Amino acid sequence: MKNILIAPILFVVVFTMLFSCSDENLADTGTTGHDTQLQFKSVAVYNENPGSGSGTISEFADGDTIGLYLHGYHRGYPFPYIARYYYWWQSSEPVFLSSNPMRISAYYPYRQNEHAFMNDILVNVEHVSQTDYMYGLANEGYVSREYPYADILMRHVLALVQFKFIKNDYPHDCSVQQVSINNADGVIQLRSKGVLNLENGAVETLDGYYDKAAILPEDMNFYEPYTSEEEYARILVMPIEPVRNDGDLFFEFEIDGRIYTYPLKKGTCWESGNKYTYEVEMVPITRSLKSSGSRENIRVVLTQTSKY
Repeated sequence: MKNILIAPILFVVVFTMLFSCSDENLADTGTTGHDTQLQFKSVAVYNENPGSGSGTISEFADGDTIGLYLHGYHRGYPFPYIARYYYWWQSSEPVFLSSNPMRISAYYPYRQNEHAFMNDILVNVEHVSQTDYMYGLANEGYVSREYPYADILMRHVLALVQFKFIKNDYPHDCSVQQVSINNADGVIQLRSKGVLNLENGAVETLDGYYDKAAILPEDMNFYEPYTSEEEYARILVMPIEPVRNDGDLFFEFEIDGRIYTYPLKKGTCWESGNKYTYEVEMVPITRSLKSSGSRENIRVVLTQTSKY
């Protein structure tokens, strides 16, 4: 009889203990029934001076994907990304938050074959493809169960060099076939590839990659007058340290089948996330126009530097 009574009593005690536990008594593993899922409120592109024009990408479009690096997250392998669909950002997988703040870094573009299994905060960048690489942080860097809504502000990684052409009395059609930034013979200062640190946005260029940065505009002519900076010829280029000697780097323009070159001055420096505007002025018709590549045929002046 005693044994019959003891069994129900033990069952009641155990049942009461199990269901009297509060959240404070549960381990914060991120897998309880009270998990909060990360949500994305907005993803915007940084632009310091909207009135002065933007970069090559001013806002994201449907189908764009942004990779996420979740610092210390014990799931998410392969690493998640978000994609834009009809003004909403959807995650490739749910991300659950605990009460511990979690740091989120973002990068654009996300490429499945390159980024799905990355194991650190370094992302390859380059200027040969003219991709507008970006990075960003969510909510000053952190989200948590108490604040699960992420606003991400993306910043440009490469430098943007743009050219406003001035015709003067130039007698030809003003058709621009190519614009490029080059190393002089024997110079390896301009490097075409590097790694981006998602933690701080720093770019470290890599030895062994010295390709020029170039664009091949389609049906681009001189605008008279220009209505916006979007009409300028624009090149994305890896950041460079100050040019050591006059002419170590040079611009090359192919206009109406003629090649014009212009050497960069000693001390020229292009920083990550900065925009550099140059005026390219054709010499008046009273002077000789030859396809010799001499800078006497063209005049180039830096007119503005700003963030973009």
